[in-house]
Amino acid sequence: MNEQNTIPTLPRRTWVYVRPPREFEVAGCQCGNEDTQWSEFSGHCWCEKCQKDFVPAHNGIFDGLIPFEIATMMGICFDRIDLATGKLMRFDIENGWFPDGSGFNACGNTTL
Repeated sequence: MNEQNTIPTLPRRTWVYVRPPREFEVAGCQCGNEDTQWSEFSGHCWCEKCQKDFVPAHNGIFDGLIPFEIATMMGICFDRIDLATGKLMRFDIENGWFPDGSGFNACGNTTL
């Protein structure tokens, strides 16, 4: 197979949020299914109904600034699961980061 016929690969996630996309108000699938899951691919969600990965029309609360303390008071959980180890990574609300040193930028933005 030559280079022109290769299928591009998508970057795989190394973690997922504990809570599903709908809890962060991430757009559902075009088929109308709002009960989607995190895809194995970064920036994508998975629709069980369609059996496909898709890029959401919008990223819900991740499209703007996230005031951490207010989000926590509203019950929003930013904890993650490390896919390689299966370990829970709790978000440190005081410092705005995870135990692995990753976290939100100074404006409070993150990515799917």
